[in-house]
Amino acid sequence: MKNSKLSRKEAMLLLNSLPKLGPISTNRLLDFFERDPLKIFHASQRELLSISGVGPAMVNSILDQDHGTWVQNELEIIQKHSTSFITEEEIPSSLREIYDTPMGLYVKGTIPPGPYFAIVGTRLPSLYAQKVCSKISTDLALAGFCVVSGMARGIDSIAHQSALDVKGKTIAFLGSGMDIVYPPENLGLYQRIASEGAVITEFPFKRKADRRTFPMRNRLVSGISSGLLVVESGSSGGSLITARFAAEQGRTVFAIPGRVDQPCSQGCHQLIREGAILITNANEIIEDLKPSLTQTILPLSESRQAENPKNKINSDPIISKNEKIILNLLELDGAMAVEQMCSICELTIQEISVSLSLLELSNRVGKRHDGKYELN
Repeated sequence: MKNSKLSRKEAMLLLNSLPKLGPISTNRLLDFFERDPLKIFHASQRELLSISGVGPAMVNSILDQDHGTWVQNELEIIQKHSTSFITEEEIPSSLREIYDTPMGLYVKGTIPPGPYFAIVGTRLPSLYAQKVCSKISTDLALAGFCVVSGMARGIDSIAHQSALDVKGKTIAFLGSGMDIVYPPENLGLYQRIASEGAVITEFPFKRKADRRTFPMRNRLVSGISSGLLVVESGSSGGSLITARFAAEQGRTVFAIPGRVDQPCSQGCHQLIREGAILITNANEIIEDLKPSLTQTILPLSESRQAENPKNKINSDPIISKNEKIILNLLELDGAMAVEQMCSICELTIQEISVSLSLLELSNRVGKRHDGKYELN
């Protein structure tokens, strides 16, 4: 297949994959050539170099070789992986509004209708953040939102899973090619999202995730959405980058408050200081966004909100002296490992382990992914 025989969609597929060209430079080229990608590949070197912002490296990427073989191979891989490639006319309208609109998207599954709402956060969430994320994701899905995230460890995965568990809608944006599942332990989640929602990526097959692809992915997570919630975040990281994209794109940014003495809450508190809306439940998000939505959203009943999990202290049995010591440690210092507790108090590791087991059974404490314990 020669470049001259490319269809319009195949030309867009090729443009989307070329090195040295990003969404902004590609859009600049398309604007110059009246949104016709075929004209780009038929243009001369001199004509391409005359375009503002288009340099020699970009031009060489376009003209240096016959790209027909690559396109044919990519089309075969797309078919093999039961994936489709959609161009700017087919992508959700909210993504066409952002200044760096993607040239095209690889889609596995079926893109659900909106409204879309993004939920992001740390890869190592506290138990508090896990519960809040699960509750809000569940309620938004039940209300009719399509929950959007990036399928990363932690908050992203919880958001997707919570929506799926109530037969809700969800979309996962990848920072890699469709054939690379990252993190690998999310293969089951990836397959379920593709079956019941959609997995989407901007990147061609075999493209590995790196420091450049994740921010590009993040702008799509925020760009498709009416609003974005940061559940928990330290003072730096991908969640804050996504929140900045959301603000630049005119999306409403929400944040969950956390403990003032915990580093994992610093990012959310910073966002709130900068103007993000502090929320504590899904209804507050719905009420804020409802005036700007064209789709119907179901209100959540007060009884539904009342299901928010809390530590039922009054209904718990009387705790032992050792359990009180551990609870006081966790109250003062936040999350701690067994070895840390042992170095501070006079209890043995065995005594601490027994007490922690009892406290877990009574739902007073929980164990995090990193092995540390914290108060529920």
